This record gives sequence, structure tokens and C-alpha cells, in this order.
Amino acid sequence: MLLLALLACAAEVETPNPPRRDPTASYEALLGHIVTDEGLVRYDVLRKDASALESFVGWIAVHGPETDNIRLLDDNRRLAWHLNAYNALVMWGVLQAEQDRGAPLASVRDVNGFFWRQYFGIDGERISLGLYETRVILPTYEEPLSHAALNCASRSCPPLRNELYTSSRLQSQLEDQMRRWMSTEDATRTAMDWDPAAKQFVFSPIFDWYGRDFSDWGGAQTPCEAVSRYANLRQRALLDANRDCPHRFYSYDWSLNAAPAEPTTAEPNTAEPNAAQTAVPAP
Repeated sequence: MLLLALLACAAEVETPNPPRRDPTASYEALLGHIVTDEGLVRYDVLRKDASALESFVGWIAVHGPETDNIRLLDDNRRLAWHLNAYNALVMWGVLQAEQDRGAPLASVRDVNGFFWRQYFGIDGERISLGLYETRVILPTYEEPLSHAALNCASRSCPPLRNELYTSSRLQSQLEDQMRRWMSTEDATRTAMDWDPAAKQFVFSPIFDWYGRDFSDWGGAQTPCEAVSRYANLRQRALLDANRDCPHRFYSYDWSLNAAPAEPTTAEPNTAEPNAAQTAVPAP
């Protein structure tokens, strides 16, 4: 019944025409240009030229594990493909919402049903981002570290990676994502923080919302166990000293994961001075 209700009020997000050639390399180059070291997105740059993203979104709409018949290939290749596709569609959804509104988006929550009521073209089908994550990516591959790779265009999401996930490096990339997420210093962006006054760990709500993924697929009985392998020395000392894992979850920040816009540099004035500018005042 839920699925029928979602379909009844679904909105179709425009799918670009697919390019003739695979644009994956150009899209990865774009990621390297617009994603900061902190994992935020330079939307001011992306808005000026989203052609590589547009081509990639058009390509994955008609190519993928099903349409290209690579179902028998290894799970890593297929999971990497889906992670890359999801993150690209989220950014495309942001740009389309801004185009519809004629103004920059402050939060994906300003779009009615951003994750559940908007349907995107993906691998020959139409699906919402919410269903794509919870009905395809997570249950098919049962990889809890996927939560460190999926980016929801919000500040409290794990950092976006500035490269594509690949089959040959997927496990090391996912583990690196967990370490980057753990080392994020912003208290509403990190995977885990410590509140010395309350003597509690403060975790991302992702470990609450998807706690069963970390326990059923990763064997972690507490959020502390889920992150322990990826902790730095300071965090490791805190985890060792608080093995009962006292914790709470911080309030999720849904504001857009936009990097601060780069200041524009005024163009030097190379024009010849006019008569008024060169006139000498009368004594």
C-alpha cells in the first residue's frame, strides 16, 4: 500500500538525453573539481557548468547492471556502480529543484518528497531515491559501510568523495570513507563526537536510523562497535575508557551540503581613462 501511495503522488525528474559515449571519466573529473577536501560541494561552480553531470545522469538512465547485463559480475563492481549513480542523482535532483524554483536550494527538505516522491531514470527503470537506497542498494549488498558512501546533499551526511568508487578499490575506499567521516571536526557532520560534560558519545543519527544494518550485517551491537575500527588515537582512547558506550544522537542538519562560494575577483580596469577622469581640477 505504501508503494502504491508513493507512486500515486510521484513526480518525474527530467532525464537528460543519453550521450553516445560513456561520460564517466568526464564526470569523475568534475567531482575532483567541485568536491572540497571536507566533502562539501561547490554548487556555485556546478551551477555554471553541469554538463558532465547531465551527461552522466543521462548515461546511467539507460546503462547499468541490468540493461548492460553485468548481473553475473562481482558484487563490488555492481555496488560501486550503484553508489556512484545514487550520489549523482542526488546532485541532479538539487539542480533540477533549483531550476524549478529559480533560486538556490537551502535544504533538500524544502522539496516536497525529495527522496520518496521524485522518480529518476536509472538502469532502464524509474525509481525514487528512497526506494533506490532501501530496496536496492542496502538489502542487495548488505554492506553497512555503504552508509558512509551515500550522500544525501545535506551537511550531516557523510562527506562526498571527490572520485568514483571502483570495484578494485571499493573496500579500501569504503573504509577510508568511515575514517574521513570519523575525523570530521564539525560536531553535526562527524560520525562520532564526545561530550565531556555529559560524558557521552554523540553519534550521527544514521547509526540510529540504520542501526540494524550495522548489527545484522556488521555484527556491531552498539554504535561504538560500529566505528571502533575506524577511530583515531584520541577516539580509540575514549572508546577503550567507556566500553559501556554511553551515547546519544545529535540533531541532523539538513541544510544543503554547499561549500562556501569562492569570492569573485573584480576584473582589472584596462580601459583608457576618459576626459573626466584625466581632467586636472582648476586651481
